[in-house]
Amino acid sequence: MRLKILIPALIVLLAVLALLLWKSPNPPVANSGQTAEAVAQSNSAASVLKNANTNGSTAIPTRGPSPTQKPAAFDRNNPESIRKYMESQNVPIDFYGQVIDQDSNSIAGANIKGEILHVKVIDPAPGGAEDQIVPIDQETDSGGRFEIQGVSGRALQIESIQKDGYEVEPDNCPHSFGTPIGNYENPVLFKMWSTNIHEQLITGEKKFQIVPDGRAYFINLTDGTIAESGEGDLRVWVKYPQQTVRDQLYDWSCEVDVINGGLCPGDSYSMFSAPASGYVPNFQLQQQIKGGQYGETGEKRFYIQLKNGQEYGRITINLYAPYTDQVPGMIRLSYAINPSGSHILR
Repeated sequence: MRLKILIPALIVLLAVLALLLWKSPNPPVANSGQTAEAVAQSNSAASVLKNANTNGSTAIPTRGPSPTQKPAAFDRNNPESIRKYMESQNVPIDFYGQVIDQDSNSIAGANIKGEILHVKVIDPAPGGAEDQIVPIDQETDSGGRFEIQGVSGRALQIESIQKDGYEVEPDNCPHSFGTPIGNYENPVLFKMWSTNIHEQLITGEKKFQIVPDGRAYFINLTDGTIAESGEGDLRVWVKYPQQTVRDQLYDWSCEVDVINGGLCPGDSYSMFSAPASGYVPNFQLQQQIKGGQYGETGEKRFYIQLKNGQEYGRITINLYAPYTDQVPGMIRLSYAINPSGSHILR
């Protein structure tokens, strides 16, 4: 009897629920224009990554496409479309530079030579363009500044900076830049050194074979020697198992301690002036390599402080283990030390 009553009741309840759902309004929708624009912007980066669309055109990024506007594309079969795409790589050059000396004083009258690479369309087809060279020949003003504007291209190269009595730091020139670079308040800095500044440096290029079982080696930079005991400027060790199984992972570790001194990471290849602070006592590296592989630190460049701050220098160090099948480990050093106590390293 109860079952006969429950079944009709359930049917009535389901019918009421269906009616209520049918009459309820749709959930609110955000502004259609804003939604479409957001979707278009979020998809633009993904579309650019595709080499070609299904219709044979390549997507070109645009800024803020409208809801109904598709990102611009060039048709590989349309010469005029290809031409416009090639020419679009030329953008206005807006470059601000300043030439300074080793003490950060501006250098007036320095000659700047370089070139702008301007895309020239030879044939409106893929691969049909070449770089047209636009030469640069300027001199710095009384504040050591120079500006490159009023021309377009895809890149800028500073080839040389010349001034009597000065030489430019090696890693400053030649140098390539994108566009635009710098501004008046924060120009790109190019450092030159007076040719009268030269110090008597202790230099060396050394290569020492070692056993990478964690034993310490003491290196004297002044003499260019290494020993397993005694005194020195550096205490170096590398640890890696001598017996390994191919493709199995093993711990690889090393340490370079500066005795009565410290290391400061270098910021360039020239490194002509050692900083006064920022030194730490040692450099450490821990990693894993597979058996059968050759491990190394890679070239590490540091400013070095020695003898409790009485000497400064620069050093490039690379540690290997194993080095070859016959040589279990190797230390390679390149350094320049100023024994006078000056921070100048040239």
